[in-house]
Amino acid sequence: MTEVISPTTPEQLREAISWALGSKNPLEIIGSGSKKTYGHAVAADHVLDLSKLTGVMFYEPEELVVSVRAGTSLAEIHALLRDKNQQFHFEPGNFPGLLADGVADHAGTIGGLIASNLSGPRRIKVGAARDHLLGFEAISGRAEDFKSGGRVMKNVTGFDLSKLMAGSFGTLGVMHTITMKVMPRDEKTRTVLIACDDMQIAGSAMTRALGSENEVSAAAWIAREQVVKLGLDIVTGIGTGIVALRVEGPAPSVAWRCEALRKLLADIGASEELHSANSNAFWQAVADVAPFAGGIGLLWRVSGPPASGGAIAAKLADETGGKIMMDWAGAQTWLQLAGGDAMADKVRDIAVSHDARAVLVRAPEDIRNQVPVFHAEDAALARINAKIRENFDPEGILNPGRIGHMIAKRGNA
Repeated sequence: MTEVISPTTPEQLREAISWALGSKNPLEIIGSGSKKTYGHAVAADHVLDLSKLTGVMFYEPEELVVSVRAGTSLAEIHALLRDKNQQFHFEPGNFPGLLADGVADHAGTIGGLIASNLSGPRRIKVGAARDHLLGFEAISGRAEDFKSGGRVMKNVTGFDLSKLMAGSFGTLGVMHTITMKVMPRDEKTRTVLIACDDMQIAGSAMTRALGSENEVSAAAWIAREQVVKLGLDIVTGIGTGIVALRVEGPAPSVAWRCEALRKLLADIGASEELHSANSNAFWQAVADVAPFAGGIGLLWRVSGPPASGGAIAAKLADETGGKIMMDWAGAQTWLQLAGGDAMADKVRDIAVSHDARAVLVRAPEDIRNQVPVFHAEDAALARINAKIRENFDPEGILNPGRIGHMIAKRGNA
């Protein structure tokens, strides 16, 4: 029977890890457990549950900084920021909605978000979650306290451990306190929708838009059959696939840039605009990958150069028969497969041929036990990662088996 350990303070957390180290009992680290099925199953009989390690340490809206315990829910943090008209600029979606049906808005915790380095549509403009992590405090697999950063971006000396911890899936240390940069919400937001059913043309259109002077903050392509699954009445009747381009900022600038984008891409297809609340709702659905939410079918995430997005998407659709959605101006392609075959070799061969990487985000446990979930690393990177693991968690007690050898930073994550 699995034993659950639920610390409520950093001191109790250290004691739990010290016990696990001394008794050589591996720990599965969870917050709300919403991302439990993202990655390989953890080989541990004891669960270190951080869901009671909660609370806002400080929030200084004028300084654009918030610090919270790792188990604090995203719903609570988003509500706190919304009251001050602020946000996480990297725009995290309701990623757990991809893993199970009926998941509440902003399910999960801030610790899980940073540990998996999840980012939404604005990633192309402002960077990933790790780029907004100002600092953290954690306990290593040696049961030792360590921390990095502070309240400002300049507060980094020596190794930037914040970049290393983001995306490590709890395999290097257990964060108990996380300090993030926040940003004001823009005055206005509009989204230009352009009718387009061809993936390669859509990829080219997004590249043109990003290369223009119009400061596009998000770009995505949704296939015709997926548009209705966004759950937004205002776009359901469009009847084609759509290229979506968002602009944000002062009202006069936003209006001018939208008009410029419609003229720039008039050769692609008819266009229209979403304003304010409708624009926000659309991009929240894109961040949540709403067309593929609900835990149905196998789901791949392929990340690569934005300019190759259209070609990658078309190749994946043609050779797997799967359903496609592009985000990050083509740098991120979602592929949903209906059957029980992950087609791992095929998907990864296509990714590698375009200098991209593929991660199996959603699949039953038996498939995740057979197929490497994360993209393989080269020999040099494997040696670096082995040394990192040896230094932070020499006995391998933290989330053993969760991500295998995937620790060091990779592009387009």
